[in-house]
This record gives sequence, structure tokens and C-alpha cells, in this order.
Amino acid sequence: MTDSPTSFWVEVLAENDWPRLQNIRLTALDDNPQAFLSTFKAEAAFDEGRWRREFVRGEWHVMCAGERDGGDQEDIGLLGVTRLPDMSSRECYLEYLWVAPRVRRRGVASMLLRRVLDRLRDSGVHTVWLYILDGNDRARRLYQRFGFQSTNERQPLPDNPKRNEERMKLRLF
Repeated sequence: MTDSPTSFWVEVLAENDWPRLQNIRLTALDDNPQAFLSTFKAEAAFDEGRWRREFVRGEWHVMCAGERDGGDQEDIGLLGVTRLPDMSSRECYLEYLWVAPRVRRRGVASMLLRRVLDRLRDSGVHTVWLYILDGNDRARRLYQRFGFQSTNERQPLPDNPKRNEERMKLRLF
């Protein structure tokens, strides 16, 4: 891919796209292991069935760059939209925001987040939640620019009680 791609667009992966989700998430975990609750080793061990089950939890949005119609394209970002089993269809969580290192600081995360939030608003979602890890100040500033606010709810990480995450909320309506 060139430094100035022809276009950016967001695709929602389908269950049969599980190898693409696997590739992007393993790349993200390798790139920035401290930003996520999972590990490269854990997810590299997932079999096809486990990757397919990720689609039961929600949707995976991929930011693509390049030639859209039959040309070269590259997956440069990922954002998951998930729901807990007891959640209303008017609520969801965002998780796993990641942007490829070579396109960071070019507005890709903002584009991806804007497109996903617009899609959620158009589908009738009223409230969007997310958890942000302590120390991830760049992501916190991004979310705050979009109107996410702290709920003042904090919880320790299950596998590392010395680290915490904070819950944030955005009202779309």
C-alpha cells in the first residue's frame, strides 16, 4: 500500500471472515500487548471454532485502505461492537480498538470510530459503553473528543489486580 491510499472504508466482517479477524487481532496483540486484556499466546492458540464464536459476541468492523474495487487493500484498523447476553439491543460495548502503527496519527482511529458510531446511531443504539485501561491516555483523549464520559466505575483486571480499567459511556440520542 502506498502512503496515500486511494480510499478508506469500513467493512463489517462475517463469520466466514474469521481468518481476517484472527490476523488483525494477532497483529494488534503483537504490536501492543499492554493495550488489550488478551495475549498473543492465548489468541494464537484459538482454533477455528473459537474464532467463529467471536462473531456471536457482536460485530467486528475493519478499516480498510487502498483500492476498493478489485485493487490492493490493506486492513489497517479494527473495532469490535459487542453485547453482553442481558443487554438491550439499544446498548453495546466497544472493544479492541486498534490501528496499524504506520497509519497512526493520521486520523484513522477517529474515522473508524466515527463510522462505527454513526452506524450504531442509525441502527437505533442509544448508549455505547467501553472500558479503558489505566495509562491508555491517547485512547482516553480520543474517546473524550467523541463525547464519552467517565462513569467513575473502576475495576481491577482479573489476571492482574494491580492494573485497573475504567468504564466510559456515550449517549448517542
